[in-house]
Amino acid sequence: MKIALYIVSAAFGGLSLLAAVSQMRSDKRPFSHIMMAVGSLGLFAAVACGIAQQSFDWIPAIAGGALICAAAVWNGKKSGNFHIQHHIVRILLSLILVAGFILI
Repeated sequence: MKIALYIVSAAFGGLSLLAAVSQMRSDKRPFSHIMMAVGSLGLFAAVACGIAQQSFDWIPAIAGGALICAAAVWNGKKSGNFHIQHHIVRILLSLILVAGFILI
């Protein structure tokens, strides 16, 4: 179960990092994209802490998930292309991952 949590967390973090880097190249105001990239690194840190069997692995998972979700909402509002369903799915996935880090 831990392996699945780590794979999904790393995939979510990796896809978010890819999106952030992609948007940083085209946007002149990259603050929200940097925030998303830092959140991705937070998820990677949570996975590393989990593999190292640190009991505080849920802290970077919360921070990373929150930063990714906040950046996505900000980007959606900034671009005028806000899709509530997309953000609900992203927030639910972040909450499930954080619950996994807390419970497993």
